Amino acid sequence: MDAVIPRSTDVAVVGGGIVGASIAWQLAARGVAVMLFERATVAAGASGRTGALLRQHYSNKPEATLAHESLKVFRDWPEIVGGAPVHHPTGLVVTLAAGPHAEANIARLRRNVAMQNAVGITSEAITADQLQTLQPFVRVDDLAAAAYEPDSGYADAVAATRGMARAAARAGAMILEGCPVLALTTEGDRVSGVVTPNGPVPAGAVVCATGPWSTTLLHRIGVPLPITALRVQIAILHRPLALEDPHFVFLDTAAGMFCRPFGPGRTLVGVSGGDQGDHAPVDSDRYEERADAEYPARAIAAIARRIPGMTGAAFLNGHAGLYDMTPDAHPILGPGSVDGLYLACGFSGAGFKKGPAVGRLMADLIVDGRCDWLDPAPFRLNRFDADDWRTPWSDDEYVFETNFGHGF
Repeated sequence: MDAVIPRSTDVAVVGGGIVGASIAWQLAARGVAVMLFERATVAAGASGRTGALLRQHYSNKPEATLAHESLKVFRDWPEIVGGAPVHHPTGLVVTLAAGPHAEANIARLRRNVAMQNAVGITSEAITADQLQTLQPFVRVDDLAAAAYEPDSGYADAVAATRGMARAAARAGAMILEGCPVLALTTEGDRVSGVVTPNGPVPAGAVVCATGPWSTTLLHRIGVPLPITALRVQIAILHRPLALEDPHFVFLDTAAGMFCRPFGPGRTLVGVSGGDQGDHAPVDSDRYEERADAEYPARAIAAIARRIPGMTGAAFLNGHAGLYDMTPDAHPILGPGSVDGLYLACGFSGAGFKKGPAVGRLMADLIVDGRCDWLDPAPFRLNRFDADDWRTPWSDDEYVFETNFGHGF
């Protein structure tokens, strides 16, 4: 998408992932002059390495709403965004482990499902036996219950991100690949634009949507962000022929893994962090992008706990990506601490599924100064100025034995 860079723009969006592309699309569709700056290629960062699970199961209404509004877009992609379908509605389950927290977690699950249903999400609480009826090849003796979303599944992350960028370009946005933002410019007490290798570009507003790279960029103008880059791994496995048919997407808090189909006969698996050591802080510009040598065996062992037939799976390939973790594992959305700056980062490993709705939310805030369909206050940056962030977003947050980094 080479082009002569205009001398200025209304809004500069930094970051070519699903969030940045969605923001650019929503703004351009409203007639705003937008330039999106991506240092490599669209979807080359976190959006190109995500598992792209489209679960809507949250214990808090704000994030459940973002996930649900986004699923509407993923589901009807050709009509809304344009291009080929990107959504694979395989069905999705979130499991709860049997054990000391089971009774309380089941009660929470039922209340959370009721909240989700009120939002518009199709979800139900099911027993372990019901899950086995739906997926006869799974083991369920370690489960207390599960939440089942029949309409959910996963997306083709790269196709969706690049498709969103193309939609933004059709709407009038300028997509600049291979054009890193070296710094932000300021005039007085406000952000005034960006600096690229080709020179400065003045902008009426700047949106930082660079995930784990946001901290370094904003530190240069004296804006601290409470974001830590965490390295996480995935493995792609060949399933045995006996498991040829696609399975559900699993966010398996009992087995400590998530998985989804990954093309014919293949499955993507991620093992939770915690004592298994995946979620270690790293330098976002200097981390090992290859999977650890021992990771394939760990991934096979983790998925085989739920699908015993996967004991015979074979490792195809794997890689590591980054989560942009906040202290409370919730994203930072809205105005920054400096006028003219907007933030869409800190998604803590659960951002892709919210991308389309985040674009709409951010465009509302930038253009109208408000959002009428979702209260953005919980996502504000200044919640970290005191101890507000320590207050749970819901009275029905779960107690899990495993740690995925992101919240539920």
